[in-house]
Amino acid sequence: MERAYPAAEELLQHLVESISAKIFNGAYAPGQKLRQETLAEEYDVSRTPVREALRQLEIKGLIVQQLRYGATVVAPTVKDISANYWLRGELEGMAAELAAHGISDVDLQRLHATHAECAQAVSALYAEVNAGGAGAPRHAAASMRHWVLKNQEFHALIFRAADNPSLERIIKDLHTDYTRNLLNMTVLGMYETRMKKNIEHHAAIVEALTSRDAAASRAAMRTHIHESGEFVVEWLQKCPQGRQPQR
Repeated sequence: MERAYPAAEELLQHLVESISAKIFNGAYAPGQKLRQETLAEEYDVSRTPVREALRQLEIKGLIVQQLRYGATVVAPTVKDISANYWLRGELEGMAAELAAHGISDVDLQRLHATHAECAQAVSALYAEVNAGGAGAPRHAAASMRHWVLKNQEFHALIFRAADNPSLERIIKDLHTDYTRNLLNMTVLGMYETRMKKNIEHHAAIVEALTSRDAAASRAAMRTHIHESGEFVVEWLQKCPQGRQPQR
């Protein structure tokens, strides 16, 4: 029996978000075929909303569809990922510049607090990784998820302070591409010094925004995103199947 959804739009959104999440977390691997009938059975829905969800996922660049071959999960190239991070760096740098002109004292306080929580999450993550033991992977994964959440909050605060919905929408569209969670997948493969460098980048952004220095804010954000992209590309080249690099 098909599940009941309040509206067709809600069902479609649910399918797009759920299938996207499975692509991001590797449940649907690059190159894997996604058959409409299989997805319809998995989600207990008809093929019509599945067909529309796949169309939207193709627009987002997560899958490709070919006549008689169906839908296939996209495997982004290093060039694709590098280009994505370069563009994000330019646009998020612009957002930081705009934020420097209009960020409120309340949002600055929140930014300082979120930055501190990011730093605490990194310290906890590597304390657990270095401690070892049977429970270390589980505890480290929890700290990683906390860092991911706080990192997202950090950037969201800046987007909001920029007060440019069109720019924010474009940046978020880039985040919904396959690369959205790629950095998150590499966190446990990072050297501790690399993660600390990430926190230093955040500190430079916070300092520039606190000083209302638009040029410095833009430069600090560009450096942050571009260097993050360089790390992800390096990680993919060393560990194409997602293995952690040797320390």
